[in-house]
Amino acid sequence: MVSMDDRGRVLIPKDVRRRVKARLFTVELMSDGSIVLKPVTSEVLELAGKFKDLLKYRSMEELEERQEEYVRSGRGI
Repeated sequence: MVSMDDRGRVLIPKDVRRRVKARLFTVELMSDGSIVLKPVTSEVLELAGKFKDLLKYRSMEELEERQEEYVRSGRGI
C-alpha cells in the first residue's frame, strides 16, 4: 500500500522500482478510477529525440497549421 503526499507525489516501493528499471512513465486513468503507470522505454525516448523539432510548437493547433503549410508548399505527400 502506498500513500499520496500533499503535493500529489506517490512513493513507489524500492523493490518495484528495481524490477521496473524505468524513471519515466505514462499515466492512464481507467474508467473504474484506477491509475495505471506504464514505463516509457529507452527506445521510445530515442525515437522522441528524432522528432525534437516538433516540440517547438506550443499547441496541437499550431502543429497542424505548420503541417498544412508544409503540404500546401508542395513538399508534402
